[in-house]
Amino acid sequence: MRGVMRRWLVAVFLIVPGLALGQSAPGGAAAQPTSAQKFAAVMQNAGHRQAVLSDAELTPAWVALGCKTASFAEAPEVAVYAPVKFDASGAPVAGEWREGVVATGCGQRMQLNVLTEVTGPSTLASGALLPGATITDPVLQNAAQAYAVRAAGGLPAGCKDAFVANTAFLGFSGGQKGLPQGAITTPWREDWVLDLCGGLKVVRLQFSPGVEGISLGVVGGR
Repeated sequence: MRGVMRRWLVAVFLIVPGLALGQSAPGGAAAQPTSAQKFAAVMQNAGHRQAVLSDAELTPAWVALGCKTASFAEAPEVAVYAPVKFDASGAPVAGEWREGVVATGCGQRMQLNVLTEVTGPSTLASGALLPGATITDPVLQNAAQAYAVRAAGGLPAGCKDAFVANTAFLGFSGGQKGLPQGAITTPWREDWVLDLCGGLKVVRLQFSPGVEGISLGVVGGR
């Protein structure tokens, strides 16, 4: 499969809890918050945190576990797909990013991922992404899910409850370490675990960036 367009990562960074806003500048004047501090304030907003948790809990892979006694913790890494911008009052007016929630319970530990988009001034919309360590963005996730299911032999007869149970990032070709800033130009591989109505299959996908988008290929599975 060729030519799936995707948004490149703008930045990958850590959000530090408790980042102070408006700290005093030399001479006692309050310094103006930086964009990073404004973004941290958005991330730490109680309403946003509850929305992210609620959407994370709706991840099909987590719902399927039926665990009622789990604990949830923020994953520190945030991936930004579209620059987060603010108006003069500090309210977010544009941006799109992915953040993670680590769910632990019932003998399981799962990384859940949530996409948030600024749809208007101070208006955020969020929704669950695929679980695990995939570095794909929402556009590529949607295309690759259908591709992975076909590569696994398709849905069993009568199956209407299939989903991606987990993902694992296996690394870039040539041993490149870490995620780059901006355009990803190096191929990488991931394992996607598919739950096809109770039957688990692992598909190893290769993602190859090119001038027309991302080419998808299958390089293994079980």
